[in-house]
Amino acid sequence: MKNFGKYIFETLAIFIGILLSFSVDRCTRENQEIEETKKSVLTLVKEIENNIYYCENHLIQLENMQKINQIIISDIARNLKKDKLIELHNEYPFGHSYDINGNLIYWNKEENYKNVYQWMITWWNTFAPEDIYFKSLVNSGNLVLIDDYDVSREIEAVYTTRKERVVVNLSLLRENSDKIRAWAEEKRNSSKNTITREFAYNKLQDLKLLNLLEDRDYHIGLRVMSLKNYIKSLKNLKELIEAKYK
Repeated sequence: MKNFGKYIFETLAIFIGILLSFSVDRCTRENQEIEETKKSVLTLVKEIENNIYYCENHLIQLENMQKINQIIISDIARNLKKDKLIELHNEYPFGHSYDINGNLIYWNKEENYKNVYQWMITWWNTFAPEDIYFKSLVNSGNLVLIDDYDVSREIEAVYTTRKERVVVNLSLLRENSDKIRAWAEEKRNSSKNTITREFAYNKLQDLKLLNLLEDRDYHIGLRVMSLKNYIKSLKNLKELIEAKYK
């Protein structure tokens, strides 16, 4: 009987030891997951900062586009002339590209203005903020591991729903730009003689073109409004993460 009791005690001790071992392993894994998730979220802050900078530059470009478009509408006969367009863009630049290092370069050289009627009146401004770290959060499963509901909900909202509002207004402006471009090509294709886009925009102006430019002003305004709201969302998200995790 004494040996049997000893056997039961040893068995229970081994069982408890195994349970404790599993518990320690589980706690260790959970702590590792918490730390990995925290690192991922804090890494996301850098991406958010980059996107704030990108969006603020993008906003300046949109506001300059709208200023120029409004000036054109105010006196379309005079302000669609090439020299005037160049003057306006030098004062309110928006046409741009990026160098191999990702630095923003505004188009203000003579070579950029050779085909000014190809881009300046129909520019819609591609919107391409970073989302590499957000996708990494999603693909790794770390987004669902964030234990703070407000943080996880806000991250997902900023990178999906609220970003989509900006993209929708971009699509509407792009459709308008396509219509303006189509107007110019229709004028060229219906002419008996070969004519340039510069000739079409300056000598063949009509009510349809003016209406399209007025629509353009409206759609740029929508983009400005949605982007301002998106920038606020990015800044609020950055502050929320830093308050919770730093």
